[in-house]
Amino acid sequence: MKYQTYEILESKFHLVPEDLSVWEDRLAYHFWTQSFNDLGLYDMEKLGFNVSYEEKLLNESILKYFWKNGYFASALGESVLYEENGEVEVLCPLPPAIDSSTLLPLDMGYLHLDSNYTNQDFNSVVSNLTVNGGLSRFPDDLYHYSESLYDSCESSPPWIITTMFEALYYAEKGETNSSIRLLCWAYNHSQQGLLPEAVAPVKGYPLPTTSPLTWSSAMFIIVSLSLKPQITTTTNITPTNGFILYSIIVLAIITISVIIYRKIILHSRHS
Repeated sequence: MKYQTYEILESKFHLVPEDLSVWEDRLAYHFWTQSFNDLGLYDMEKLGFNVSYEEKLLNESILKYFWKNGYFASALGESVLYEENGEVEVLCPLPPAIDSSTLLPLDMGYLHLDSNYTNQDFNSVVSNLTVNGGLSRFPDDLYHYSESLYDSCESSPPWIITTMFEALYYAEKGETNSSIRLLCWAYNHSQQGLLPEAVAPVKGYPLPTTSPLTWSSAMFIIVSLSLKPQITTTTNITPTNGFILYSIIVLAIITISVIIYRKIILHSRHS
């Protein structure tokens, strides 16, 4: 934690250092890494550690640099602007900017689920990356197609974990039916219940080179455990009228019991 806070204070952008982050594909400032570090500092503050200043500084920097008028850029790289007064170092989005990995930190509380930032980012990701019912990582994802594994007939296959990022958003919002729909999608694209990394974009078969995948199964379990029970009521029962209703039921049971008991006694006397 000392290293973390030191780097935030010393960085000219007040961010934690660059890394390869979730997809391990490029050295950059990643929204995934920055926001999860902010979540960690926020939790440490609640445990009594004096890191509120560094957490606030990091949070402000994330919103300043990563927010791009409708979505969070997944990764930023350093660049230089040449102006009349000299050079200025800036951060610029690296392609592809829209990435489904931005959903999980939001699901886990980096920002409130009802905030404009969260809602706009979620809508941008889902509208741009939904493929065959699931969620791909980012546009023109070639990892399973023509870069490394060559087991997909098309680019940008939907991944199980990214689809579960979407499902977790619905679960945390209490939209259980939408979350279950995506859980069923994942199961229906499994190999007898064994979840793959990704699914063929058009034909829908599990891509074989990375199946089964532990992370897919872990996210499936996390979403399942996050589902909130649906309570459907036709009347609004407050504590007061709830007590009255309970009392009426108890009195009815006692009355019926007394009537039955008296009939039994009368019948025994006449026999």
